[in-house]
Parts: sequence; structure tokens; C-alpha cells
Amino acid sequence: MLCYCCSKKPFIECCAPYVLEGELAPNCEALMRSRYTAYCLGQIDYVYQTTHPTQRSAELIEEIQQFADSVHFFKLAISESNQNMHKGEVSFKAYFIIDNTVEVITEQSFFEFIDKWYYHSGKLSATPSHKLKRNELCPCGSLIKVKHCQTHLISGQA
Repeated sequence: MLCYCCSKKPFIECCAPYVLEGELAPNCEALMRSRYTAYCLGQIDYVYQTTHPTQRSAELIEEIQQFADSVHFFKLAISESNQNMHKGEVSFKAYFIIDNTVEVITEQSFFEFIDKWYYHSGKLSATPSHKLKRNELCPCGSLIKVKHCQTHLISGQA
């Protein structure tokens, strides 16, 4: 199975070691990809633990869980990634379906290395949404019309 992060690599060789086995992401792009994969799999604790400690709050786990439980992510596109020894940036678009609407998160994410890489914060850009019509092909890649597609179940529930 190919990895959820759209790297075109096998899942077991890409994000699984970080999300499922506790290995540390070697750079900020790998962390970004693994966090996306964690959202897809409903691995909320991983998303929380890879968030910079100064950005965590008591409500954060619940917020992450509610969001992940309500959407189906189907595509990640990284447009730029750079880092030095202590800071990094990754620009990306994450595509998801919610209530038969395609939404896109366009973000420039900021990362910091302390003892490992952490997601610190991000700057979002507005991206228009697209309401799916029953007879159009589902954007999840199944090549099935939206009205018949079962592939775009809520992330983490497949």
C-alpha cells in the first residue's frame, strides 16, 4: 500500500515508522508528511505529541480529534520545504472532503528542532471550496461517481 502522504513510497517505508513505531522524523518535511498521515489514520496522539510544547493546550487533543473525525483527507501536495539546524518551513496543500464538499488547507508551516522536530505554527491562505455533484467523479481517486463512492469514508475509519 502506498503512503497516505502521497510520497509514492510504500507506507511501511515512509510514514509508518514515525506514526506507528515511534521513530523520530529526520527533518521537517518528513514530520509534515507523517502528521498528515496521522490525521488520515486517526492517530491523534501522534499529532499532539509532535506539536511544539508551547502550542499545546488542554483542548488541543479534543480539537484535533473532532476535526479528524469529521473529514476524509485524500491528497497532500508539498510545494516547498527548507530548513536549517533549528528551524524549518514546509508549504503544502492538504485536500479533504467534508459534507460532500472538497476543502483545501493551504498552509506555510513552521517547525522547530529542540530535542526533535516539532510543528510550531502555520500561516493559512484562503482557498475556495468545491461542492461535489452526485454524478461527478469522486476526487479521492476511486474513479467512481461521488454518489456511489464508499472510498471517502471519514479518515481513520477505513
